[in-house]
Amino acid sequence: MVLSRPQKIVLGIFTILPFILFPIILWQIVYAIIQLVEMNEHGEPEAREILIVVFSFIIPIVLLALATLVLLIFYIVHAILNKDIGTGEQLLWILLFIFLGVITFPIYWVIRIWNNTNKS
Repeated sequence: MVLSRPQKIVLGIFTILPFILFPIILWQIVYAIIQLVEMNEHGEPEAREILIVVFSFIIPIVLLALATLVLLIFYIVHAILNKDIGTGEQLLWILLFIFLGVITFPIYWVIRIWNNTNKS
């Protein structure tokens, strides 16, 4: 599978996106907990208020999970279709993708996609 330079750049951006969004989502969760505690100080919060706070971080988590799943599928398919690497290395990459997930995506992107010897 040969990718053009712009496709490699877009893929690289999506590959580092989980590392950028995770701290933001974590901050949203902490902020939501603080909001719920503040609401509780003024009396029992309504269910609607709690749902608004919860959905403020649930939606980004679901979107990040879907993006990660799409990246996982892409990288597994790319490793399988990559004729530049042997069967043993393909199996190693697939196992790393499955067990280490997002951590291995940037490593594979740099080694096997960005530094690909096939110039497009």
